[in-house]
Amino acid sequence: MKGCLVRLRLFLKLWFTSIYSLMSILLIPIVGLIIFNYGSYTVDDVSSLIYEKTATIWFVFIIQWSFSIDLDSKFYNQLITYPIAKWKFLLERALFSAVIFFGLTSIVTIPLGFIYGKVMWQGFVFTIPVYLALVGFSILGTMIGKHSLGGIIAGIFFWMMILFGGPLLRDLNAILLIYGSVESFVSGDSGFLAVENRWILLNRLFYIGLGVLCMVVAIFINNRKTGG
Repeated sequence: MKGCLVRLRLFLKLWFTSIYSLMSILLIPIVGLIIFNYGSYTVDDVSSLIYEKTATIWFVFIIQWSFSIDLDSKFYNQLITYPIAKWKFLLERALFSAVIFFGLTSIVTIPLGFIYGKVMWQGFVFTIPVYLALVGFSILGTMIGKHSLGGIIAGIFFWMMILFGGPLLRDLNAILLIYGSVESFVSGDSGFLAVENRWILLNRLFYIGLGVLCMVVAIFINNRKTGG
């Protein structure tokens, strides 16, 4: 555990000295623009725009950066020669990516929470299953391509699918916060276990399951390629 924390500190140091960290500053004017145009957006629209449509593609690039450090430099080929469980490498990089993403997203959510209320935090939490699926899908693409480029291609494909594939996905659509019935579910007004909300629960469980499945397949591919 102590070793993981040391590596996390080094990882965060690399992040804050990278161009990706600088690019994150661009979120500030984006959030400012959303606030400025408050009159033309409902709270549901703002929540969906940030957490379902924007944060997802942002997370893709964070995941890609996290894996590019080792995979693209070929240091991973040396790393796997050490007596460590290969699955720990994947889970640790996924964890580090999540720490950066959730930390930065929380920074964005805090001021929006004061403006729009707790519904912003509720929308953030509601979208976590989609983020889990995105992580699994991106890591699977990384392992298949043996390069972070494979992860970013898979991540962008996943993002475009949830962004434009609503009519095809139907009840498995990931963009839900724009709907009033879902907003009532997220806020707890309609009851989480109500019959009419069962499809929403199944929707979130689907994305959790997809993330776990992709992660398991990625670990299997990684172990098979490295022989461990």
